[in-house]
Amino acid sequence: MEYRLVPSSGASVKSARIALVAGASTLLVATLGGCAAFQSLTPNVASDIFASKTDFTPAATAAFGSPIWLPDDATTIRVDYDKNAGAAILTYTSKKHFAPGTCTASAPVPKPPIADSWWPVDTVPASAVSCPGGWSAFLLGDQVYAAKGKPAS
Repeated sequence: MEYRLVPSSGASVKSARIALVAGASTLLVATLGGCAAFQSLTPNVASDIFASKTDFTPAATAAFGSPIWLPDDATTIRVDYDKNAGAAILTYTSKKHFAPGTCTASAPVPKPPIADSWWPVDTVPASAVSCPGGWSAFLLGDQVYAAKGKPAS
């Protein structure tokens, strides 16, 4: 079998090039515009990880409030927070669990106002405690989870 290239008319090649450029331009505009549109739909969420309570200073936590109920032995403090709404989720490891005299009243288990993969889903206990600053917290062993703000919808 023999194949031959058949020359095409210049008009159809020119039309194909115009269509290709128009399609690429449309895709570029949609992509760039889509990023801006997507960003406006997502919450203004930031996250931080602190090695210990020493690093967890009021200046570093100004966006969500410095939880005074963290014990001195708290390590690997992880927090996600909405910069505009003040909602936050937090976790840390501690043998003491809470600072003395805080987080003593019973409270419902908090529903996270921000979603993140480290927040437990299936292993949540039946009860929690209320902590200063509008936080509710619960324990899973020596891991403390806390949330404040309205639940994510």
